[in-house]
Amino acid sequence: MNHNLYTPESKDGYSNDDVTEQTVNLGHGLPRFRKAVYVSAVVAAIGGFVCGYDTGAVGSILAIEPFKERFFTEDNYVYLQGLLLALFLTTATVGAFSAGYFSDRFSRKYCIIAASFIYTVGILLEIIGDSFGMLLAGRIVGGLGSGLMNTAIPLYHSEIAPADIRGRLISFFTLMSYFGQVVGYFVSFGTNHFTNDWSWRIPFIIQIIICALFGCLITILPFSPRWLIDKQRYDEAKIVLADLYEAPISHPIVNNVYEAILTELEFERSLGDRSYLELFQGSNLRRTMLAFFISIGTSFTGSVAIWYYAPQIFISAGLDDVSTSLATTGGTGLFNLAMAAISLFWFIDRWGRKPIFIVGAIVMGISMFIVGVMFHVYTVVDVDTYSVTILNPHARNTIIAFIYIFTGAYAFSWGTVSYVYPAEIFNMRTRAKGLSLTYSLNWAFSILFTYCVPLFIEHTVSGVYFFFGSSAIVLSIACLFIPETKGRTLEEMEVLFKAI
Repeated sequence: MNHNLYTPESKDGYSNDDVTEQTVNLGHGLPRFRKAVYVSAVVAAIGGFVCGYDTGAVGSILAIEPFKERFFTEDNYVYLQGLLLALFLTTATVGAFSAGYFSDRFSRKYCIIAASFIYTVGILLEIIGDSFGMLLAGRIVGGLGSGLMNTAIPLYHSEIAPADIRGRLISFFTLMSYFGQVVGYFVSFGTNHFTNDWSWRIPFIIQIIICALFGCLITILPFSPRWLIDKQRYDEAKIVLADLYEAPISHPIVNNVYEAILTELEFERSLGDRSYLELFQGSNLRRTMLAFFISIGTSFTGSVAIWYYAPQIFISAGLDDVSTSLATTGGTGLFNLAMAAISLFWFIDRWGRKPIFIVGAIVMGISMFIVGVMFHVYTVVDVDTYSVTILNPHARNTIIAFIYIFTGAYAFSWGTVSYVYPAEIFNMRTRAKGLSLTYSLNWAFSILFTYCVPLFIEHTVSGVYFFFGSSAIVLSIACLFIPETKGRTLEEMEVLFKAI
């Protein structure tokens, strides 16, 4: 199989590497900036904004008084809050798992459209809900759409992107997710001052408008060329490749990419019917275990718990005003957005995936240990209400600073690369199913931590931070042993994992 698709030309500014699409020849009249690829990637990444907005808005809405008064009592607040988040993640797990089948059967594009419709229905139930049961139903339906979306979009990105910018394009989903978080935080902060139900309904109304518009926009995007070839729609695939590369169908680059994908898929087709079982056979087993490791490791960093419960954490740190807590939480979102953008534009396709994983885990681990020490040493307990707070201003500022550092490090590293790496390492035959299992596993562990963290904090204020800090250090060591995928085409992963 010929994996050397392109011949680099130094006059176009590319080094003479032995990597294929990383040294893509953009001569012969091809534009240096592949506008069509970027536009398709950015439009698809709006789904990340919808998902991120939900995280930012819901995390803040849970701390808004009119919302708490309508749906909770003082006795059941902790339990029902955990249930609300955990069931959302449960159906997201189901959605992520089913995305593999639907993406293979109906296309990545139609799966994203269906996800946006389901998500829209879920948000509508949240808006009109006047009881906890209706609100819970909305979260359950919305979680299903979120899980489908979180799997299908990175899958789509990975299959339209050239290797030299694949990390960047897949990371658009994460970048838009952080942008959505920031918007969600500050919309909720703005409505927090209302003393009626509009304080929490307005954020959901904004989300449903964006989600519905996103579903409409996806209809204009092309199908994945790899999916089209897999379905033997060869002429359509060539047209899509030509459009993405902004070149004539007869151009050598279009033909080379097409032939490489076709050759790989014909080989995979010769292996017989596809099944989930083959994910655990031969060279696929190593890829599956690596993807599972990254997925589970992302949950063990503690990022999901920190995101959802950031307002409550800042209140425990001494920011006893809800508005101040929400504003501080929104600040972490802005910092995350900046760090994700830095990673996306300057590091992920230059440093590679492996160094970013390692550096990020080390910084997150140190941050969690410092936050844990501050809570352990400086926590003051109110003997009447049993509430905890930090009175020492230096300790409070230290906690806030290192929560910022933690979330920024996560956004720079695991929050970005954990979507890229699993989407790269599977072959076309197993990619959709492999990603569906990988992301559903991530959702499943997110359920565990989201539901357990409030109960954990109830019994030990500092222990949860020491746990996540220790986990991050273990992850940094384990990442020393994963292979680097930077600059390789999706078809070259067969060589990397010694499948051929």
